Amino acid sequence: DPPHPFRSALKNIAIAFVAVSIAIGLYVWIGEKPPVARGEVLTMNLYPVHTLINNGGGGDTGMVGHAEYYDQLLILAKVKVTNQTDIPLFMQDISAAIKLPDGSEQVNITASDKDIDRVFQAYPSLSYLRSASIPRDTTLTPGQSVQGLTIFNFPISKEQWDSLQTAKVVVSFMHQKNLEIPLPRK
Repeated sequence: DPPHPFRSALKNIAIAFVAVSIAIGLYVWIGEKPPVARGEVLTMNLYPVHTLINNGGGGDTGMVGHAEYYDQLLILAKVKVTNQTDIPLFMQDISAAIKLPDGSEQVNITASDKDIDRVFQAYPSLSYLRSASIPRDTTLTPGQSVQGLTIFNFPISKEQWDSLQTAKVVVSFMHQKNLEIPLPRK
């Protein structure tokens, strides 16, 4: 019997498929680059603030209200970022992102130097945590590390923090992917 005309074509297609799959796999494996930077949270302190914003006093006129409280959580984290490339990295900003149990997300940019001064004036009991911050628009030369204090403020309570899905510091670079560093949960 003569060979089936499609048998040799199927054999050639199978061989070509295997060869192309191997070539794509090698390209991805060899061409995969490590992240441009690595980072870590060296220390982290949580400072919950429970503030009375309305004591409920109505005075002689008007309706008497009820006391209103406002919860916020200050996160003081010392962060270290290291350039792992052979080119300079241009760090633009540092922020924190949290994901609440309901799936909603909140993002907060780190406090500026002036705001950091205000935090330590408002909460002098935190002064022992004071250290230099990481300046915005920092250029990291190849192999260089930078570390400093970052302060984030979220309108959540400590109990809400304990039930978060995720919490991370996000370092954004110009022309590179963001670096995401998980925040310790406890």
